[in-house]
Amino acid sequence: MYFSDYVAFCEDAQSRISPPSTVAAPADFDRITASGVTFSYPGAEEPTLHEVSVEIGRGEVVALVGENGSGKTTLAKILAGLYRPQAGTVCWDDVSIADVAGEPLREQIAVIAQDHGNWPLSVRDNIVMGRPFDEALLESAAISSGADTVIAELDRGYDTLLARQFKDGAELSGGQWQRIAAARGFYRTAPLLIMDEPTAALDARAEYALFSSLRTLARDRTVLIITHRLASVRHADRIYVLAHGKVAESGTHAELMALGGQYAELYTIQASQYDPAA
Repeated sequence: MYFSDYVAFCEDAQSRISPPSTVAAPADFDRITASGVTFSYPGAEEPTLHEVSVEIGRGEVVALVGENGSGKTTLAKILAGLYRPQAGTVCWDDVSIADVAGEPLREQIAVIAQDHGNWPLSVRDNIVMGRPFDEALLESAAISSGADTVIAELDRGYDTLLARQFKDGAELSGGQWQRIAAARGFYRTAPLLIMDEPTAALDARAEYALFSSLRTLARDRTVLIITHRLASVRHADRIYVLAHGKVAESGTHAELMALGGQYAELYTIQASQYDPAA
């Protein structure tokens, strides 16, 4: 009865296969450039991104900010090669990622996703997640993410199974899982690290510690961060403000505050929540 659906699905899947790559995936970059990127989800009346252009330099911390639905996460996925835009280009130096095979490109990218995976495995396996084991790198990733404080409280440390259904297993809170997920992204030694709302479930102390480590991380890699918490991106090298699928403003924190536009408005609104006189 459903064989015609199966055939239709196979044909649709075949049409989505990327064309064969024509160039090797770059092992690193000096600059990632998105030029005139336009992207629409199937069935959408308006494009999610419309002629967006951004630049990310090697060793920089770059932030994407804006209200919900402005296209921040979609842009990050396009920069990572997970989505292909309907128009525009994304280049790592002079190499268009449209000409590069997806899997080798993704080897050069680490992602700390907003909807990270919580796996019923040991702490060690949750962080290493199929990558070659390196004890020094594991400890560094745990410290940078703040996961070391979570692990220190577990009876079996890195060997603790993170699921109650196992003997001696542990159940973590949302914020503790977020630290483990951040450690997983830090462990993956890729030149580009994308962090999508990495502190949404963290308390103020853990959030401060995580963002304080970003500048150290950026010595060896480039960090693209997506967040609503504007106090956390004050020291970013460059901030892009997205609104309705377009880049509305860009610059440093000081430049955007002096501009008095959307970023300054949002920052002032958030800051007023901590001002008892407001």
